[in-house]
Amino acid sequence: MNVLIIGVILGLLIWGLVSQNGVIRIIARIITGSLTLLSLAGMIFLFGVGQKAHWTSDGPGMLFIMIGVVACGFFAFLFGHLTLLTSPPQDTPPPLSLSELMRPPSHTHKENGRPSA
Repeated sequence: MNVLIIGVILGLLIWGLVSQNGVIRIIARIITGSLTLLSLAGMIFLFGVGQKAHWTSDGPGMLFIMIGVVACGFFAFLFGHLTLLTSPPQDTPPPLSLSELMRPPSHTHKENGRPSA
């Protein structure tokens, strides 16, 4: 059940990031940016706990800390890329072709053969 909820939330975040609505896109970027920072903070915290315990323990606790460091790093990477995801194209005029850029400008007003300043 938890995996389904996390999947739905991740799907909503991705939908928000590619949405045409600018407000929804900004809110989704703020949320994914916050999740990136939280994941990075969790990774740094768990790494500090591992360092303090010299990466050894008598039980499975250190294994969970090592898995947590990798998982938090993965989520920081994932949410970081989602935050920096490019926006969908907006309604913009088509780009100029090379032939249009190379064409000399047309002057409608000629004064004594000299271009106006």
